[in-house]
Amino acid sequence: MSKRVWLWATPILFVSVLFYLPLLKIVGLGLSSNWYEIYFEAATLKAIWFTLWQAAVSTGIALLIGVPGAYILYRKQFFGQRVLRALITVPLVLPTIVVAISFSNFRAVPAIPLIIAAHVFINYSLVVRTLGGVWATMDNETEEAAALAGAGRLRTLIAITLPQLKPAIVSAAALTFLFCSSSYGIILILGGGQVQSVETQIATAALQFLDLNRAAALALLQTAITVIAFTISEAIAKHPIGIEQVHESTRKPRIDSRDWPAVTVTAIVILGLVFTPMLLLITKALTFDGALSVQNFINLAGRGDRDLLNISVWQATLNTLRNVAISASLAVGIGSLVSYLLSRTHRTRRARFTNRTLDLLFLIPVGISSVVLGFGYLITFGGGPLPLRASWLVVPIVQALMALPLVIRLIYPALISIGAEHREAASLAGANSRQTWWHIESGIIRNVILTAIGFALIAGIGEFGAASLLAFGDQATLPTVLFALISRPGALNYGMAMAVCAILIVLTFVLVFSVSAQRPRRRR
Repeated sequence: MSKRVWLWATPILFVSVLFYLPLLKIVGLGLSSNWYEIYFEAATLKAIWFTLWQAAVSTGIALLIGVPGAYILYRKQFFGQRVLRALITVPLVLPTIVVAISFSNFRAVPAIPLIIAAHVFINYSLVVRTLGGVWATMDNETEEAAALAGAGRLRTLIAITLPQLKPAIVSAAALTFLFCSSSYGIILILGGGQVQSVETQIATAALQFLDLNRAAALALLQTAITVIAFTISEAIAKHPIGIEQVHESTRKPRIDSRDWPAVTVTAIVILGLVFTPMLLLITKALTFDGALSVQNFINLAGRGDRDLLNISVWQATLNTLRNVAISASLAVGIGSLVSYLLSRTHRTRRARFTNRTLDLLFLIPVGISSVVLGFGYLITFGGGPLPLRASWLVVPIVQALMALPLVIRLIYPALISIGAEHREAASLAGANSRQTWWHIESGIIRNVILTAIGFALIAGIGEFGAASLLAFGDQATLPTVLFALISRPGALNYGMAMAVCAILIVLTFVLVFSVSAQRPRRRR
């Protein structure tokens, strides 16, 4: 027991000091202000209402179109399936600023529908992978029995399948709602200053008006939304649900004529919602002066029109790669340790309660936006024993905290799904816990660990909210440089921005496909 306590010390100290300390600082500053007056201002109420209703609508649409996508991509088998899984995952891990720029090409559409479409674009993959990961592990016997009894596909889905998927649906809905309610870059760009959310008001109060009390009060509200959503999700979904499973139960059947309604919906969504915005952006990146050219990519060696940038795009790329190497190492290392410790829970009621509490402790950062956390660092680590605000390490630390819940949500459910029989057999053979992990468990979930590494890298590449508050001068990252380019007029700046977006899209697809193309191991 004492050894396990010492193992818990490192991750708990990491999140306590670097996440909960600045969060508590925000809470203290927010409560010391006239927060109740701030909340009832007309502008604040409007921002709160927009934040909540657009998140709810985006979540509902993502769930509605995600169910047939999960069925086709995870319940059936066809040629090119893994490529499509990788393709729909690209929006989930793309920098939000790239997504916003992609949808800014549809300026004829009003801002609010465009924002909702962008949120569905991002979270469609989250819903499909979460539901599909669980759906793929379910056997076919119940559905086959229902078919023999005369039940159609729709009736079987509503009466049998969806109730079995309820925990996964709740988990996907909670995460989608949180991602949409804490959205920053999309509303900042597509809203054009005319549409405000709680996130954009936090950034405006902190950066433009230097009103720290107002920013803290709004950040406190955003935190409360996160805690409430997680509490409801944890109460309904009794077991941890990941976005990828360690194995699939049986070989899946081929698509038949009865699947065409689901195939049609999925094809329309993938082609119209997922593929078209990215293809349009890549086309613009390859266009210069109305002709096909790579000149926009050549211009990346410069600093934009009238030396807009402090550093070149390539220098910002080096900063980004350095940051993501550090953040991914921290997130995967600490996330693997936490997942390992959580999977060792004893079967007593007290131990299960402790386990769920610790799981929630490390999961909450996924619902706290990087803007809120970046603001917390501004007011917490300006001096004293940890003057992180003045160090370039502050950005990779925030990136690691943002990626940590994702890593845990991949590895922990995978460990749970493989059961405890192998540990018992290894223990009888004389192996200790460390040997069991290195020689057995890590091998079984190797592909899931590789997926976690890939997603941690991609999440770091795309982080914009905290970097916009904390990365300045020669420490600028790709997303902050991209925002500087797109927010200034000029054909040169716009072309360079399109080129950066195209590079990020291609890089993201390659990374996602690399970690998704490996065939999952079946349990023996």
